Amino acid sequence: MAYYNIFNFKKEPFSNSPEPEFLFSSPQHLGCLQKLELSVRLHRGLSVVIGDIGTGKTTLCRKLIQNLSPTEAQPEEIETHLLLDPSFSNNIEFLQKFCEMLGIKDRQNEQSEWELKEKIKNYLFAKGVDEGKIVVLIIDEGQKICEGCLEVLREFLNYETNDCKLLQIIIFAQKEFRALLKKRPNLADRVNVFYHLKPLNFKQTRAMIKYRMSVARNFEIAPPVFSRLSFAAVYLSTGGYPRKIVSLCHDVIIKLIIRNRQRAGWFFVRNCVKDMAAPAFQKIKWAAVSLAVILALVFSARAIISEYDKLQEARKGSAASAAAGDNQATAVVGSSFSLPDGDVTGQGKGLEGKAAVSLGVMTMKKGMTLWWILYDMYGDTGQEIMDAVLKVNPQIKNEEQMQQECEITLPLITAQAATFKNGKFVVFLEEGEDIGKIYDFFNKNRYLSISPPLVFSPCWNTLRNSVKFAVVLDRNFDTVEEAVEAIRRLPPELASGARIVSSWDEGTVFLNHRALQS
Repeated sequence: MAYYNIFNFKKEPFSNSPEPEFLFSSPQHLGCLQKLELSVRLHRGLSVVIGDIGTGKTTLCRKLIQNLSPTEAQPEEIETHLLLDPSFSNNIEFLQKFCEMLGIKDRQNEQSEWELKEKIKNYLFAKGVDEGKIVVLIIDEGQKICEGCLEVLREFLNYETNDCKLLQIIIFAQKEFRALLKKRPNLADRVNVFYHLKPLNFKQTRAMIKYRMSVARNFEIAPPVFSRLSFAAVYLSTGGYPRKIVSLCHDVIIKLIIRNRQRAGWFFVRNCVKDMAAPAFQKIKWAAVSLAVILALVFSARAIISEYDKLQEARKGSAASAAAGDNQATAVVGSSFSLPDGDVTGQGKGLEGKAAVSLGVMTMKKGMTLWWILYDMYGDTGQEIMDAVLKVNPQIKNEEQMQQECEITLPLITAQAATFKNGKFVVFLEEGEDIGKIYDFFNKNRYLSISPPLVFSPCWNTLRNSVKFAVVLDRNFDTVEEAVEAIRRLPPELASGARIVSSWDEGTVFLNHRALQS
C-alpha cells in the first residue's frame, strides 16, 4: 500500500492484530513476561494475569508463546497449547477439548469424566517424566471459565512428581476473574505468579507509539509523525490503554494520508478522537485541556526558574545541616535529579583530585531497551535523565531498542538528599566496582519469587569521589533479627553471600532514588 511508503513504513504499525513483534516492553509488561517464562521453566504450576480490556493481555500471551517456542538451543523442550475460548457448559466438554488439543486420539464421546482425566494424566506423565518435556496450557479470556472447570484445573495441578508440576497453567483474564479466585481459596492458594496489568503512563504511551513505528520501519530513521503535544493528546484520549492507543494512532495515520499531511499535532489528534463520551462533555473537556496546554506553554519558563531556585535552596539547606553536625544521617537517597558539573564522559573511578562524574561504561546487548536500563540504575526514566544519557551517548539512534551491541556511558546523576536515620539495617547480597558484573548478578536473580525483592543501587561517595554498585533487598529493617529472618528466606546461593549493614561511610549517596524507601 502507498500508506506504507508515505511514512517509510515496511508494515502496518498500528494493526489491531496481536502481533508479538509489536509488543512494547514497558516495565510491567516485560516484568510480567519474564516472570511467566521463569514460572514455566521452573515448573511452578499456576500463573494468572488479569487486566482491563485493552491492557495488552492477548499480545502478551502471543509473545509468551513465541518465547516458549522451540529453538536450536532448546529444541522441543516446551509443548504449548492455547485455549482461546474456555466457555464450556460442563466439565466433559472441557476435558474432551483438552484431549483433542493434546492429540489424544483414543477417546470416545461416551467416556466418563474420570476416564478423560486418567488419559490426560497418563499423557502428562509420559511427556513430563519419560520425555522430559514441559507441557503448558495457556487460557485466554479466563473470566469465562465456569466453576466446574476451575475445579478440574485445580485437580490438574495435583498431577506432579516429587520435583515438579506436570502441567503448567497460565490464565489471562479480565478483572472479574479475581472474584472467581476469591470464591475458590483452594485454587487461589496455588497461584505462583499473580500479575495485574494496568494502563500505561504518559511516558510509556509516548515510548510505545515511537516503538511501534520504529518496528514498522525496520528501525530506520525517519522524520517524526507525532509532535510532542500530540503524544499528550493521545494519552488524554486513551487513558494509556494500549488497544485504544493503537486504534487512535491508526486513525491519525489514515487522516494524515487523506489530508496529505506529514505530521500530527495536538489539534490534529483532537480532531481524530472518536466520540468516547457525550458530545457536549467532549467539547468542554477538550476546551479545558487545550487552555491548560496553552497556559503551560506560557508559564513553562517561569516554572523552570522556580524549580531551579527551590533546588538551589534545598542544596544550601542540606549543606547547612551537614555543617551543623547533624549526625542522624548515615546515608542519602535520591528524590530529584541534576547533573554534576564536569566532564560527563569520565569513568567514575575516583581518581585522586578528580570528581567521579560517571557511573561507568556498560555494554548494552542487541534488543535491550535503554529506558529499562535507566529505570534499574536511577529508579526513574524521566525526560531529564533520558536527555542526560543521550547527550553523552550520541551513538544511540533508537532509545526504544538497541539494534546492535554497543557500549554506553552512564552519567553520574546526583540527587537532592533524603536522610536515613541510625538504627536501620540493610541486607547486601552483592557489591563491587564492576558495573557489568554486578548488573549481571542483579539480572540473574531479579525475578526470584522473594520478598522483599532485589534492587540495583549505584552508590557514590562524595568525599572519595568513588562509585560502587550494590544489589540489596529493597527494604530497611528495624532490627537485626528482621534482617536475619529475611536472609533465611532467601535461596541458599543468595543467603550464603548476604551481609547485614547498619551504617554507610560518610558522604555516601544512593543514586537509585526508588531504593530502600520502605
